[in-house]
Amino acid sequence: MNAGSGIQYVGGHHQTARRDIHGVAGHQLAGQGLHADLEAIRSALDELRLSAAERQSAERELSAVEDAVGGETPDREQAGHHLQELTSGLERAGAGATLIDALGRIAQWLGPLGAGVLTLFGH
Repeated sequence: MNAGSGIQYVGGHHQTARRDIHGVAGHQLAGQGLHADLEAIRSALDELRLSAAERQSAERELSAVEDAVGGETPDREQAGHHLQELTSGLERAGAGATLIDALGRIAQWLGPLGAGVLTLFGH
């Protein structure tokens, strides 16, 4: 758990720690880093050797993750469920390792709801 203001004083200067989540009026919005990871996954899907059924499933699950985090109040439970389905399907297809960094960052953003995805990667 992080506590404090996020301001560090170093050599007379202050630095503000940044995160991908910004509190706005009691809501947590997904930041640019999360959306960049989702876009990277979508782009990488085009390059993967997947069967038609595997590709359709991956695209459906990725779209569901994007929908879940795209609203005013992200639905982390739904995002976690669909991210785990996406990751499991890619692992079964032998393609999960290609996207491990982006999938892992999204799972970490989800917190406990992303634990299943991290377990698939052995974290």
